[in-house]
Amino acid sequence: QLCLPLSLTTILSNVTLTCQHDNSNHNRLFWYKQTKGSEGLSLLVFSIGQNQIEIEAPFKTHKSKYAATRPEIKMSTLLINKLETEDSALYYCATSTQYHITTAYFGNGTKLTVLERDISKPEVEILKPSGTETSCKQKVTLVCVAKNFYPDHVSITWTIGSKEIKDDVATDPYATQDEKTKLFSITSRLKVSKKEFKPQNTFRCTVRFYNETDKTM
Repeated sequence: QLCLPLSLTTILSNVTLTCQHDNSNHNRLFWYKQTKGSEGLSLLVFSIGQNQIEIEAPFKTHKSKYAATRPEIKMSTLLINKLETEDSALYYCATSTQYHITTAYFGNGTKLTVLERDISKPEVEILKPSGTETSCKQKVTLVCVAKNFYPDHVSITWTIGSKEIKDDVATDPYATQDEKTKLFSITSRLKVSKKEFKPQNTFRCTVRFYNETDKTM
């Protein structure tokens, strides 16, 4: 198991990401960076064993920017200095027994956000189905809108009564950002049958913000 935290910081500060795993035979360790909107991963650090660290190109050209350690096989750190907004990304740690020929095991990743403005909590509302949809279709759509929040560290869940619903839920893959205000918005849609959409059923959309505060509608 690989354990990586969430990280939120400010411009020109430094951040240290820590990777820990429980496989003593996993000599190979990798740090990857994935920028927002990109499906690919960029290899940032490669380690072949304890105290053996290599910063990869093109990151190697920024000698004072990145540093990494691996004091023991089961642990590594990645230090990023003098943070800029371009450093906001997902950072992953992965390990394997060998390079190229064996499976690499990834952690969940750290979402690093370099703040551009003050923190702002989301405003949440649920948009009900249109009259046309409720009268003409077998399923209706509820839309949950979270807006005017910063940073974009949010997750959305739907419940009917006390039961969490995962089927027929479609949430935007990324929050969209207003270029002027830097605030984000995101939507999530829940499709339910007309039989379920009745007054005695309570539909809730819960938006979990980065610091674990919930906003429910």
